[in-house]
Amino acid sequence: MVDGVRSGGPIGGTAPTRPGARGTGGGFSVETGARSTARAGGTSGPALIGMDSMLALQAVDEGEERDRRARKRGLALLAALTDLQRTIVVADDPAQTLRSLRALTEAREEEAADPELAGILRAVTLRARVELARREAVDRSNVA
Repeated sequence: MVDGVRSGGPIGGTAPTRPGARGTGGGFSVETGARSTARAGGTSGPALIGMDSMLALQAVDEGEERDRRARKRGLALLAALTDLQRTIVVADDPAQTLRSLRALTEAREEEAADPELAGILRAVTLRARVELARREAVDRSNVA
């Protein structure tokens, strides 16, 4: 429930204080003297990064790169499934689409770093394999 505006707040009087807050008077200050020059004359940013930090940063980048590749592969699988659907609807020969779909499903790619993305990709890959199996069954029944 909202009680409304109270006097004594930041607009109508003194600012509320929180426990442990410093009372600087002006609220804004600029460093002067030795402290600011000591910081300016110190070592630059990249030299301060330790080996552990660099390895952690690289691990994050690798995970993001795996996710990017997984997204790209998932989009390619979806595009191939869409092409297969289009060829079936217009009664074209789906042989080329099936070859590309098979190549995408048989490619051994590393799993995405994001577990949700990995699950979605597994589901799309399973759907593509089901479609391939259905088309193979249809082809066998047409030959026999």
